[in-house]
Amino acid sequence: MERRLTLMPDLGMDDDKPDGGSKEMKIAVVTCAFDNSKIINWLRERGDAIKNEHWDKLDKINDHIRRNLKKDSQLLDKLQRPCSLFITFESEEAYNRALLYNECISNPEMPEYARFRTFLGEEIEI
Repeated sequence: MERRLTLMPDLGMDDDKPDGGSKEMKIAVVTCAFDNSKIINWLRERGDAIKNEHWDKLDKINDHIRRNLKKDSQLLDKLQRPCSLFITFESEEAYNRALLYNECISNPEMPEYARFRTFLGEEIEI
């Protein structure tokens, strides 16, 4: 993503490099979000059973979680694959280039950016 944003049109928000080239766009932090609400709810139930010392209920919940994770490979994949990324950029220029990313890649007057439409084989939306 850093390379892609560096190649995007310069918006003039950062100082250019002394040689006249564009400064490299840097990402500070990437945080992944997962579609894991189902497991979180099961773990909340499990926590309530522990808190209330309902050990029989705890065993049933543990078995339920174990069975579901073993038999449902799609659920297991969903729990491990990020569905969104939260990206913090090091500069205002990089942030604003990211905001204009979708506009750039779909602009017919800028065909050189169309190749950035996919990432790891899938379309991305910023």
